[in-house]
Amino acid sequence: MRPRFPSLLLVALCGLAPAVLGNLLHWSAWLWGFMSMGTASGSLLLVLTFFDGGHPQADPYGTEEPEPPAAPTEQPYQETRVIDAALPSAVDGYDFLFSATVWWRPVPDPDRTGRSDSASPALAVSAIVSRALEIARREQPDRASFARFFLEGELSVPLPDRSGRVMAMAADATLTLAPADRERLRKLSDLRKDEEIWEYERQHERNKRRYLGGDVLQSAGSAVVWWLARHENEIEKAVDMIGPLAQIAAAANNEDVPELFRHLLVPPVGARNQAAGGGPLWDDPSPGAGPFDREAEVGAADRLVLLLAAAGVKPDMDEYTVLVHRFVMSLEAAEFYEAADEIRQTLLPTPDQSDGADEDEET
Repeated sequence: MRPRFPSLLLVALCGLAPAVLGNLLHWSAWLWGFMSMGTASGSLLLVLTFFDGGHPQADPYGTEEPEPPAAPTEQPYQETRVIDAALPSAVDGYDFLFSATVWWRPVPDPDRTGRSDSASPALAVSAIVSRALEIARREQPDRASFARFFLEGELSVPLPDRSGRVMAMAADATLTLAPADRERLRKLSDLRKDEEIWEYERQHERNKRRYLGGDVLQSAGSAVVWWLARHENEIEKAVDMIGPLAQIAAAANNEDVPELFRHLLVPPVGARNQAAGGGPLWDDPSPGAGPFDREAEVGAADRLVLLLAAAGVKPDMDEYTVLVHRFVMSLEAAEFYEAADEIRQTLLPTPDQSDGADEDEET
C-alpha cells in the first residue's frame, strides 16, 4: 500500500482545494461541492493514466510470490492392438488367447523434451500383457467368460509401465481358448458327469444290496414281514409265501433252511422242468414214497425258479432272463460265487443252446 499513498494524497488534495477556496470566497455549497467532485475525479484519472501506466506496480520489496510455471499440456492417447497373446491359465497345458485394444501416451519428462520415444507402443503392450498375465494365471480354463469381464475391468484403469515412461490402459479385452482345448474340456466335463451318475448308481445298488441282505433277507421272518408290508391285503398269499421266502433268506445267507420252515418247502423234484413246461410246481408224493431230504436236493437255482414262478415270471418271458442275470450279479457282488455259478450254469442258456434254439425257430 505504501507506493500508492502519494497518488491517493494527490487525489485528496485536489478534491479538498475547491471546498477550501469556496468557503473563503463565500461560494454556494452546490458550486464548490461540484468543483470538488470534478477535481477529485480528474486527478484520479490522471494518476491512473500517467503514474501507473495501466499496469500494476512491481513490488520493490519482493513480497509477492512468483507465479508457478504453466503445466505442460498432456499428449492425447494413442492406439495399438494385442492379438491372440497366449496367457497360461491355472491348469498346465491350457492357455488363454488374449486380445485387446491398448491406449497409451508418453509420460511427460523434461529430460526427453523434443525427442520421440519409438519404444512407447512396445512398452504399453508389455505393460498390458503383464497385467493380464497376473489375472489369467489364477483362473480355470473353463471360466474364460467370467475371467474376461474381470480382466476388462482391471485393465480399464490407466497405469504407468515399470519404467514409468508410458501410461497404458486397455479396452475391448477378450479371453478365449483354442477350439481343441474347448473340445477337450467339454469331453472331460461330460465324462466327469457320467462318472458321478455311475458312482451314484453303484452306491444306490450297494444300498439296496445292504438293505436286502442285511435287513430284508436276514431271516425268514424278516423276509415274510417285508413281503407282507408290500402286500398288506394278501394275508392268505403271505402264508403260501413263507416257504419260498424262507428258502430265499437261507440262500442269501448261505445257510440251511431252519427246521421250523422245512415242512413248508416246495418239493424240488422236477420243479424246473415242470416250470419250463407250464406244469404245476409240485405234485403230491406218490403213495408209498418215502421221505426225502429237501435240503439235500434243493439248490440255489431251484429256489430261484420257485421264487420266480411264485411271482408269476415264466421262463419264456423276457423278464425271466433279466431277473436271473441281476440275481447272479448281486450274488457275485456279495462274493457268493458258488451260488452264482450254479444259477448261471443251470438257468442261463449257453451260447450253444442259444444257437440251437435259433436253428429250431428257423426250421
